[in-house]
Order: sequence, then structure tokens, then C-alpha cells
Amino acid sequence: MSMLSGIKVLEFSNGLVDLGGRMLREMGADVISVTSERASDRPHWRTLAWHHGKTRVTVPEGADLGQWALIDDADIVLDDRRPAHTSTLDELRAGRPGLIHVIARPYSASGPYHDRPASDLTLMAMSGLMTITGEPNKPPLRLPGEQAYALTGIQVATAALLALHVRRRTGQGQRVEVSAFQSAVLANYREAIMYEWTGRIGRRTGNQLVRGKSGVRQVWPCADGYVTWSMIDNPSMMRSMVAVMTERQVAGELADIDWEAILVADTPQDTIDRWQSVFGRFFATQTRAELGALSLERGWGLSVIKNLDDVRRDAHLLERYLFVPVRDEASGVETPLPGPLFHHTTADEPPARVLRKPVPVTASTRWGDL
Repeated sequence: MSMLSGIKVLEFSNGLVDLGGRMLREMGADVISVTSERASDRPHWRTLAWHHGKTRVTVPEGADLGQWALIDDADIVLDDRRPAHTSTLDELRAGRPGLIHVIARPYSASGPYHDRPASDLTLMAMSGLMTITGEPNKPPLRLPGEQAYALTGIQVATAALLALHVRRRTGQGQRVEVSAFQSAVLANYREAIMYEWTGRIGRRTGNQLVRGKSGVRQVWPCADGYVTWSMIDNPSMMRSMVAVMTERQVAGELADIDWEAILVADTPQDTIDRWQSVFGRFFATQTRAELGALSLERGWGLSVIKNLDDVRRDAHLLERYLFVPVRDEASGVETPLPGPLFHHTTADEPPARVLRKPVPVTASTRWGDL
């Protein structure tokens, strides 16, 4: 039995709640994702990745949600449409005190931007994440995919689970509002804290992690790709890496440094750059697998950067059944996509998934008819 077996979720899908609904589906909830007949601009990759395992339905534009028989059976309603539709569900909740209603909007309903439109691009920009992403002498960069929508979906799922926990204890449902803007800002917490305590505004630093006076490199080319690692004030880590380089006679001046007696963050940038050139030459002679294995063995804090094909073939992820085969019913193409968020001892192994064609519903459609 899955964790949310028997829980029925109705998802009014327009982007902000989509991933949240899929997370609940992965925990065993029965999720029906409702889309307007006119909503035809959804990216195909999002439909495939965020909706497999759900029952997808279409409804007439402007349908009266309060008349839907589907809602009568729902435990949780995820809703990211605009406020005009919210009052209908609020009226419904008055007669169903156990209903959990999670509303996701671009901005807080009580804030100055409450009636403004938004997209993933504008949410990422306003959160400050784009301010710190990219090279310092180039325009800001947006993260791939729709990260603001994904971050919102995580908060939506979290809100639904917390409300469900309260309902199991008290019998009472909840009405929870989630701001997509605030969800993105939460992912950028470091810059907000830095400004509050120091008055400094974060800037794009490219391939540098700036602490104190100097910046240290984060991404390094190696013999067959890239790894991520930084010089930091961790003497045991630095000694361990330099010891291996000394054994291989490539440490140079690094072998003479007393890592206990210096602070990397206070070291002049030209000195940091000179030391990093020695590390860089060493990394360039090693493969990702070699560096990753040494890091695990010696405690370097180095991570291998994998491409998409590497991730799909990753032994650890395959061992824990992260990927499930998803067949697009419309095209017949089967694609491996992320499935279960985690496993526990009482959960069944995940079945193969199908991304089904949306089916139309009417006000009289019952949950069991779908």
C-alpha cells in the first residue's frame, strides 16, 4: 500500500500546480488533472514529465466548477487558475469542511503585484535568481526548463501534505495559498540573507564562488568532461588532495603550503589563480570516474558533472528505480522519466506509466467513470 492510497486529488492545471500533483501521484494518490479545452500551449515535455500517471481530462472553457461531481469525491483540490474561480470552491468548502484547497498564484493575493500576469521567465527574474546566474560581463541567464513553476509545485505538494496531516488529526481541511514568486525567492535565500546582514547585493560571478577577498573556481574540465570542486578553508580536504598530487609528482608549490595556517578566502586573487592552475593541470589528466572515485576514497568534496545520458544510465539511480518507462499514448513513443520520489518498505514497486490522451468530462461525470 502506498502512502497516499485512497486519497483523491483534483488538479486544475495551468503550470503552477502540475509538478505538485505529480509528486502526490508518486506517493500513491489518485490524481485527475483538469485542463481547459483552450489550453493548447503547454510545452510537450512538461506534459510528458509532470503528468504521467495522472488521469488527464478536458473541460469546457468557463465551466462552473461548483457543479462538478468530481469535486464531491476529492480530498485535495490543487488550483492555479485566477482568483475569479476561487470563490466557487470557497463556497464548496463551507459545506465540506474536510476539503483541502491549495491555491497557487504568481504573486501573493495580498501583495502589490496580486493582479499582474507572470511567466516562468518573469518569476525567475524577479526572484533574483537570474541576477546571480551567468557570466559577469554577459546578460543574466535563466535556468533550463521551467524552474519557477517546478519550485512552486514543490511548495504546493508540501502544503497539501501538511494540510492532510492536520486533517488526520483534527478532521478539518485547510485553504492554503502558495505564491510562485515567494517559492522562487526561497530558492535564492542566500542573497536575501547576505543583503540583510551585509547590505551587499549579489552579482553574477560566472565560474567563481566568491568568499571574502577572492573567488575560487567551481567547474573544472577533466579528461572526459567536467567536475565541480572548489578550494575552500578545509585543511584536511586540501591536504588530502595535495597528497595524491604529490605522490604523482604534480603538486608543485602546493606541496609546500601549510593549509592550517592560511585562509583561502583572505588569499590574494593572483595567488589563488596560480594555485588553481596547478589543480587544473592535474584534473585535465584524469577522467571523471577517476576523480570521483578518489574523492569518495579521500574526502575531497568533488562531484562529477553528468550529462543527461549519464543520469539515465547511473547505476545508483537505476538501483533505486528512479526512472519508469512512460508511453505517450498519442505517439506510441516510450521514454524513461523520473518516477518515484523515494521508496519505503510497504510501497509496491512502481508500474509502467502511460501518458493518456485527455478525455472530456461534464458536470455529471463521476470520479469512477474516468
